[in-house]
Amino acid sequence: MDLYSQNMGVVKKFNPRLYDLLNSIEGEHFRIEQARSGYPTLIFQKDNQDFYIHSRFKPEEEAVNMVRKLNLSSEHFIILGLGLGYHLDLLLNAKPPHSRLLVIEPNFEIFKHSLHTLSWESIINREDFFLCLGNDLNTIASTIHNFIDITTFDTVETLELASEVRFEEKFFNSAKEIIDNEIRTLLYDFKTRLAEDAMVPRNILKNLRNILDTRPVKALKNRFRGVPGFIVSAGPSLDKNILYLKKMKDRGVIICVDTALKPLLKRDIHPHFTVTADPSYKNYLHLQGTENQIRYFLVSDTGISERVYKDFKEHLFSISLGKPILKMIEQQIGEIGEIEAWGSVISVALNLAIYMGLEPIVFLGQDFAFSGMRNHCRGTSWEEKWTEYSSDLENLQRSEKQSIGGISRVKEMPDIYGNPVMSSDKLMLYKNYLSKIFPTFSGKRFINATEGGILNEIVQAPLYQVMKDYVFLRPPIDFNALFQIPTLYSRENKNKLIAFFKVKLQFFKKYRNKVTNAITRLNEIDSASTFQARVILEEAHRVRNLLYVNPQDGEILEMWSQGPIFEFLKRTKKLERSGIPTENATEWGEVYKEYLGKILPLISSVIASMETCIKSLQGNEDRQ
Repeated sequence: MDLYSQNMGVVKKFNPRLYDLLNSIEGEHFRIEQARSGYPTLIFQKDNQDFYIHSRFKPEEEAVNMVRKLNLSSEHFIILGLGLGYHLDLLLNAKPPHSRLLVIEPNFEIFKHSLHTLSWESIINREDFFLCLGNDLNTIASTIHNFIDITTFDTVETLELASEVRFEEKFFNSAKEIIDNEIRTLLYDFKTRLAEDAMVPRNILKNLRNILDTRPVKALKNRFRGVPGFIVSAGPSLDKNILYLKKMKDRGVIICVDTALKPLLKRDIHPHFTVTADPSYKNYLHLQGTENQIRYFLVSDTGISERVYKDFKEHLFSISLGKPILKMIEQQIGEIGEIEAWGSVISVALNLAIYMGLEPIVFLGQDFAFSGMRNHCRGTSWEEKWTEYSSDLENLQRSEKQSIGGISRVKEMPDIYGNPVMSSDKLMLYKNYLSKIFPTFSGKRFINATEGGILNEIVQAPLYQVMKDYVFLRPPIDFNALFQIPTLYSRENKNKLIAFFKVKLQFFKKYRNKVTNAITRLNEIDSASTFQARVILEEAHRVRNLLYVNPQDGEILEMWSQGPIFEFLKRTKKLERSGIPTENATEWGEVYKEYLGKILPLISSVIASMETCIKSLQGNEDRQ
């Protein structure tokens, strides 16, 4: 059997649909010829002209020179353009065995030609190999999330088959932008999780007594189907059209993000729902002082600062952002209602609007840019800080420009009118999130009425025209009726939660003792015999695994200890890859000792939080 037939058999097992597709390709645009060295080379023919994808002289040497330029100690490699696969074959053999390699090839005909020259049987099912075929850019985005191992990530080495990249320049430029965006998104998400380490679960347990006195957002699911919704953010362009919202008169639903609440209230505009999700106390400052001004509701993640739950309890709808400990709570008291979130509160606001059934969904103040070299519209909590010692307009403008000047990775972009405007790395990540999920909501109408900024991916329209088309002829909505929705409180729910956390508390107290004993034993490892050292190491390993006998226990502690777990995984992978066997007690003992030493105080924090939570629930007076 020749190599091509053998490879087609491999493809048929790997992906029958790809096999059928390759069989349907006639091979009209490319052909294989012999280079001067005797090796095959690939040629693209257009308008009776030949364009070489590989060297016409020595394609094998060309590949050697390409691979030689790479840093072969990297953990991640990306190949842009497969060709006949010379560089792929060399790189698979030259890279470290634990590193990962992704090939992006938009042209199925090129891949089919590679079946004549490269043995795919030993490649296609490798765990370290990822293949992205075709010109669907969304596939690249999803592949990157599987390809990047965040515990080993440092940099990505990219190898471009230059002639093919030039030939498919538009596609590969888009692919490189997507790769960069997705990697930065992954890193940003991971850094956010580390930054919020322990804060979110600790806040949830602090808030739990007050959470029971709030309404679940599930009561709002599809409640406003077909009602126009307006998502208001605090971008600089909001100043242009904010006053038009006064004409709404409850005939549509206004959802604002927390930063936009004060600017709206200062203009006597009362949003129907204000969304807040950042767990830090610093974020609470966007709401501070408005507790006696708001007319309607806050929609809050349960892991928010406890001041929100104390100050706004009667006006709160609680939501779940899918945190493990909240899922456990919902198993006791029933569903609260989960809203998807990523990166910014705008993602929560959008998904809440979808959840409530709003149609169309209109964006205001969503610049994703420093329009007019300003951070935000007038009246935000940041402006309060800048004008604390001086209300002079020039001083305010100077403070804004200085804050923008201190932002890294600022980039010039065309705004919705085609004029240049500055944006930042973080703002672009948020915009890219929206751009990526808009197409997933089939049949939904999205309108950008910001009248500025860089959100170009949806229909643009002036706010007044949108309100004329969708709002003015509608009857008003009685939002006060929502105050009649029952809260989550019941004596049964309270007792279920107390019983649940008492069981968890008992486990973590026992587990803390086991971790303490394991650390004591690990301190003896250097003076122990080889046999005793291995026994001590095995004991430490068992103690770590004990946490995961009941997956809930592992999930709870992991919410408190993302940093130590990440470092443990990173160090153990490094030891495994350096060839140090797991029974080598000295090196592995240090890794376990550091890990257990770091999680010990975190276990105590879990215990303290649960004890406080139980005491708070027990002190919650019974109501009929």
